[in-house]
Amino acid sequence: MSKPRPPPESCVDRKWLNLGTPPPTSSFTVMSYNVLCQKLVKRTMFPYASKASLKWKTRSPLLLAELSYLKPDIMCLQEVYTKNWDDTYDHWFKREGYGAQMFQSVYKSHGVSVSWNKERFEVVDQLCVRMDGTEQVCGEKLETDNVALIVVLRFTEEDKDAGLVVSNTHLYWKPSACFERLQQQVLLQRAVRKMQDKYPKYACISCGDYNTTPDDAGYALLTMPRPVTLNEWQLDNLLPQTQADEEDSDDSDSAKPLSYSEMAAAGTCAETDESISKRRKLEDEEREIEQQLQRDTQRVEQLVNTMQEEGQVLKSCYGTYADVDPSYRTEQWKGEPVYTNYSLWKGTLDYIFYSPSKLAVHEVLSLPKEDKLMPGIPNDKFSSDHVSLVARFGFNR
Repeated sequence: MSKPRPPPESCVDRKWLNLGTPPPTSSFTVMSYNVLCQKLVKRTMFPYASKASLKWKTRSPLLLAELSYLKPDIMCLQEVYTKNWDDTYDHWFKREGYGAQMFQSVYKSHGVSVSWNKERFEVVDQLCVRMDGTEQVCGEKLETDNVALIVVLRFTEEDKDAGLVVSNTHLYWKPSACFERLQQQVLLQRAVRKMQDKYPKYACISCGDYNTTPDDAGYALLTMPRPVTLNEWQLDNLLPQTQADEEDSDDSDSAKPLSYSEMAAAGTCAETDESISKRRKLEDEEREIEQQLQRDTQRVEQLVNTMQEEGQVLKSCYGTYADVDPSYRTEQWKGEPVYTNYSLWKGTLDYIFYSPSKLAVHEVLSLPKEDKLMPGIPNDKFSSDHVSLVARFGFNR
């Protein structure tokens, strides 16, 4: 009998944490992992990293060692560089007994992939989702260029009626673009619902780098029971950036105060023709800003209502992580871990969501200890600026 494979340095401290649910009679594991597209690696993004640790010839063996050790039944990877898909990922998946699909935007060098253990699953359907100008949400064309991939899997040995609708996405990266990301979430939920309508007995698992923190409106609208009441901060962050840009603009002509001489030229309460013109221009601009704010507020309300009406309520596998590993608790957001991204910015962006009516999470893989990641990753042990998330599922009895 062969000896167990020793864990790579990235997995030495990672243990399975029981979430208190009864052990399933049959289980399967799912991973979500932003693997960091090599083409996006810039020295300025990771100034703490050694030159060698940013090279693909260093990163790829670390990544494959981690995937080989954890060997999840289903893998959802984000930021898969097309070049590396051809020369690394595809070969590894085939060698290790996985089926795999990748989808990317024609305007980007990277995309998302879903792979599955062929001994346990077979593909019965799939759907590629574009989140670009070809799609509309609430009558508005999307101005982003992201994608999602949905793969429908059927178990090969268990109950033939049992299966999974697995989606994987990487939402728009810009921190201030909460409105655009919620548009993308609506579009993704519609696509998932379309596949669930075709396969009503199948459970849903949605993985990805949502570029959304647990205190954002997008997270609340995906995980909280209806109706969801958003707080003022969440609603303000959902305002489209056209409004914020107008408010932050520095128009020197409109911002310049009227001089005393202008206001008092014809008396203490009189105005010159020039000052009257300036005042009216300023009033017109303020009126337009107010009207734009009202229009944008209506857009936000319509989008939020659409998400609540069309989107199903999901649970996050790591949503109670702080309860089983209190060292990762933060006051900023409850339940979710402190970080899944650990670079110059540190926080939680990655998730494995699932439909709780049909699935239960038995265990999640613990996060790496922070002292192994400081001051940031990638480093000589971790190949990406994100850490992998892995959960063990079973069907509800």
